[in-house]
Amino acid sequence: MLGPGPAVRMTIENDDHAGRHHRLASGDVLPLFDSLFGVALTLLAFSVPDQLMSAMDAERLRLTILTYLLTGVAIVVYWYKLRRSIEMTRTLLVPQLLLGMVSLLLIVMMPTLAQLVVVYGGGAGDWSNWTPAMVANSSFLTALALFDGICLLYVFSLRRHPYVRERDRTQLSVRLKIQLLGFCVLMSLGLLELASDAFNNEFVLLVPIVLLGEEWLLARRLDRP
Repeated sequence: MLGPGPAVRMTIENDDHAGRHHRLASGDVLPLFDSLFGVALTLLAFSVPDQLMSAMDAERLRLTILTYLLTGVAIVVYWYKLRRSIEMTRTLLVPQLLLGMVSLLLIVMMPTLAQLVVVYGGGAGDWSNWTPAMVANSSFLTALALFDGICLLYVFSLRRHPYVRERDRTQLSVRLKIQLLGFCVLMSLGLLELASDAFNNEFVLLVPIVLLGEEWLLARRLDRP
């Protein structure tokens, strides 16, 4: 049997080359991914201004330390969530590459946003009164919510991904439901931040609890026989 002609073979090779140009193996992406998360955690440890720390009373200092500690917890949980999804992908196509790049841009902003919350986040404000505290707190919560939304969209993009193993595909619906629940909780915190001046930087303490609860619930669901 005769094979395809030269023109047909050339078209197939060109299509295959175009496909390879817009994909990356997860093993090639993970080193950069891990490095940037490591940089974000390192910058977080050095982002509290010295002059601010020296001017704080004991209560404000405790809140600052707790804020940075729980922000670090949130970054680690996000690293774990997205890294696990990237490993499941095996080969990242255009949707996964775009979501991954946006996530890396967001994560390197976290230390600066946390610093703004420490400096300005203690004041009052709501949707009708955009004080510096309101802007700092809302910006940080928006970044956290966007990152959680990226994790959710990434898992959703894997539902018909050709490189996901069949045994991993069976877990996607469970992951989507639980991550959607966590995302809705974060959105509720955002509405409270905008609606009331009684709820300001408390969300910084609550977001890591929501993320850890999400991972605990997911582990329980996936461990069921």
